[in-house]
Amino acid sequence: MAETSSPSFSPNLSDAHAPAAGRARFWRDDALEGAWLMDAHYAAHRFERHLHDELVIVVTEQGSGEVETRFGTERSGPGTVWVFAAGEYHCGRVHGDAGWRYRAIYLDEPSLDALSDVLRDGMHRKLSIAPGLYDDAGLAARQALWWSAMGLLFSRYGLPRMAPGRVGNDKHRLRTAHAFVHANFMRDFSIDELSQAAGLSRFHLMRAFRKEFGLPPHTYANQLKLIAAKQKLQAGVAPAEVAVEVGFYDQSHLTRLFKRAFDLTPGRFAALHSRQ
Repeated sequence: MAETSSPSFSPNLSDAHAPAAGRARFWRDDALEGAWLMDAHYAAHRFERHLHDELVIVVTEQGSGEVETRFGTERSGPGTVWVFAAGEYHCGRVHGDAGWRYRAIYLDEPSLDALSDVLRDGMHRKLSIAPGLYDDAGLAARQALWWSAMGLLFSRYGLPRMAPGRVGNDKHRLRTAHAFVHANFMRDFSIDELSQAAGLSRFHLMRAFRKEFGLPPHTYANQLKLIAAKQKLQAGVAPAEVAVEVGFYDQSHLTRLFKRAFDLTPGRFAALHSRQ
């Protein structure tokens, strides 16, 4: 595929804002089949534990970021590429005095399917890649060329699609608790309900759920609400209606958690998607 047809990371539709410790810019490109892009530069910033419903790929340009996932804590540097799987919690912060400048691409299921169609060359399987930090200056240098960068990433590190393994002595009960949260996250369920459904004591459930899924049950449920909110906002539902439909107390509650998780407001996110 000719490089001249590859869309670049240079924004043609931008959504910029400037937090006190830096700035982040989001945009979309019609050629990317629904993926959206981010360019961020932070002098100092801390990211709370959160989830994405997309595969997120982050290229560090300058400085360093320190990120915690269920696999441990790692630090990026120029020439590294971070891959965050959909549904996996992570949190982090800017590391050191040089700040952290990075670019990111967010691939939801439809955009990953579209990319699979282009790159798999007749192989009937969905593209997948193991999450983690890849030290690959050659790959990072291609960040401005979408097809080239993605083709190189998946050819070097891609895997057959597989579910992440779970560990622990209560895997079945935790899967039950996990399914309960997914089925009931839009309502205000109690820990007693959850512990009864899973067959675990309250104390053991809270400790094991956080260890297994990265967040306490109600915090995890809030992340599912945010993911549902993103989908409704993308479909054109007004933020005030979205807040009620996904189970937040009000729009301000949605806005506060949405901004903390994704560093942009629901209104900005909706405007970003309305430009497709």
